[in-house]
Amino acid sequence: MKRFMYILLFVCLISLNGLAYAASTADVTVRAVVPSTLELSYWIRSAPAGADPYGPGSADATSLDYGTLTFDTTNSIWVASDYFTVFLLPATSGRAYTVQQTNNGVVSTGGNDLNNHLIMTPDYITADTIGGIAQGAMPAGDSLGSASLSYGTNKVIYNGNSGESRIIRSYYGLSTGAAGEPTGALPITTSKPAGTYTGTVTFSVVLK
Repeated sequence: MKRFMYILLFVCLISLNGLAYAASTADVTVRAVVPSTLELSYWIRSAPAGADPYGPGSADATSLDYGTLTFDTTNSIWVASDYFTVFLLPATSGRAYTVQQTNNGVVSTGGNDLNNHLIMTPDYITADTIGGIAQGAMPAGDSLGSASLSYGTNKVIYNGNSGESRIIRSYYGLSTGAAGEPTGALPITTSKPAGTYTGTVTFSVVLK
């Protein structure tokens, strides 16, 4: 019996000594793979001239459809009742990028065009929200492109040198001849041949 108790005590001491030498910290590996992303999300809003894209009279849109223009008797030009805002949200996995647009022409079946009449104006609004949170000031190093005629290839809308995802606006309206419009912009006068004019504006995000 005593021999058994000595053996049991010996086993217990060995076990306790083993616990005393266990590590006081434990390293556990963590792993997650974030896929590389390069995409450009967008949505469109129409609004009356001078109104906010989400203000009274505004609506969701799927294209830049100005419909049948109306005649401004004061200035003797054809005008649209609405303008459009294209909201653009790039995602590039933190890599520097450029958001740009290409417009190869808005033309009629008769071969006439509206290339000197459609204006593109980039904008950045701090209050625009991503996930319900205002995006805040433009990141350092980022910049907007210049207002210009939409017609042309790879017109810069936004330079995202920081690589951060931001909502960028690009306004599209027909020229009225107002002061401050881009060089080359012309209002649509009665000399413009009647017809239905169509075209495509292509938006893209390109890595730098």
